[in-house]
Amino acid sequence: MTDISEAGPWVLALAMTAVALALALLHLRTRRSTAALRAEARAEARAAAGRYQALEAEARSGEQAAAQAAEARYRSMEAALIAEAQEAERARIGAEQQGGRTAGELAYFVDTRLPALVAHLRSRHVPIPGTQDPALAHTEVGALLERALNQVAQVVVDTEQRVDAGAQAVLRDTTADIQAKSYRLQEMIEEAQFAFDDPEIAKRLVSMDRTNEENLRQIQATGVLCGAWPGLTRSDSHLGDIVAGAQSRIAGYQRVQITSQLSDPVGVVARAVEPLAVIVAELLANAVHHTPQGTRPVDVSLHQVQAGACVVIDDPGVGMTDEEREFAARMLSSQEGILLTHLGDPPRAGFATIGRLVQQFGFTVTVDKPSSYGGVRAVAFIPDHLLMLMDEVAQPMSAMSPALRKPEPPRQESPAPAPAAGPVGATELPRRRRQRAPQETEQAARQGQDPAPAISPDQAAETWGAWQTGTLRGFEDAHTDQEEGTQS
Repeated sequence: MTDISEAGPWVLALAMTAVALALALLHLRTRRSTAALRAEARAEARAAAGRYQALEAEARSGEQAAAQAAEARYRSMEAALIAEAQEAERARIGAEQQGGRTAGELAYFVDTRLPALVAHLRSRHVPIPGTQDPALAHTEVGALLERALNQVAQVVVDTEQRVDAGAQAVLRDTTADIQAKSYRLQEMIEEAQFAFDDPEIAKRLVSMDRTNEENLRQIQATGVLCGAWPGLTRSDSHLGDIVAGAQSRIAGYQRVQITSQLSDPVGVVARAVEPLAVIVAELLANAVHHTPQGTRPVDVSLHQVQAGACVVIDDPGVGMTDEEREFAARMLSSQEGILLTHLGDPPRAGFATIGRLVQQFGFTVTVDKPSSYGGVRAVAFIPDHLLMLMDEVAQPMSAMSPALRKPEPPRQESPAPAPAAGPVGATELPRRRRQRAPQETEQAARQGQDPAPAISPDQAAETWGAWQTGTLRGFEDAHTDQEEGTQS
């Protein structure tokens, strides 16, 4: 125990020294750890600072790139805006130019093309110009202008036809009344001719009758042009009688010379007699009007051809221009409607009147060839179905009609009369006869002799008193036939 107690302080001192050493070591280690931690913290701080600087540099770089990109985008947008502004400016200038061209084209359309269209509708030879600016021809503007032109043309045609139809209706009714009064005036003149024996009065009455006949022809032609019936219904008649009757209806009838190349008594059926007379009268009036006085007369010849018969009129007049020939062909054609507004000013109604009758009855009329005398040759063709052979005994030709051509050699008499043969190649025509009273047959046989020379109105007036009584019966018969034909 004593040894232990004596050794105790040393042990305690050693223990305390060990503890102190341990504490010192621990303190040293703690200081070293703290230094390490501080170094590590400083390193981490430096690393963080480097990372921050890197991030800051990266951020600064990104900002620069973004700024550059933004600046590039801005510059691109600015360039695009400038380009759009320039394009808009060019479009504005182009629109102004296009508007100016369109306005000019519209003015040309109104001032030039529309009047040309109206003139073309009246005279087909007048051309309609196209667009003033060729660049607009195949554009939407050009197409719209063409549509407008077509619509205006249709409106003009429809309006013209409607107005023309109304005008024709008024003229048709008016001419019918005037024509009836003219026929009544004709009867009154005939009654006055029988009532007075004075040659001077008779001469004036004949002149009045001729004037009334010419007036009646023009009124009748106007009515026919407007769609009216010719106004008379006649019996079957010799072709020569029809042509001679047409000659008597015109002024200057003395300047017409009629010859016949017919060897048979060719006649025309009743329904076509008056229309053919109107046609021939219009052709003769036109020929005489364009033939100067003092020249050779207008030659008229009658012919029988393969498919019918024809009346050929040759005048020594001034001829026709290409425009007049085209107008006549258009009026004589049965394929085109006739409007009063297309007849010109003054109206050229003769060919239009003929065209109406051609369309209704099947005649053919041409004026497209020159005559042998430098004028115009007009040919009126009558088809077979409108022809017949007349009975010369029961219904002889008038003394004013051209004599038939005597065939060479003369025909041989035969006990049984055979149907008359026409010219070579001619179609056989039907022969019609009507019964007459014995006294009429005897009178017709006497009239069937050689025709007497034509009597002028002056000669007729001078000898009126001498033969008035002897011809009274003939006038009464003719007046009766006319009334019967009109009623039928």
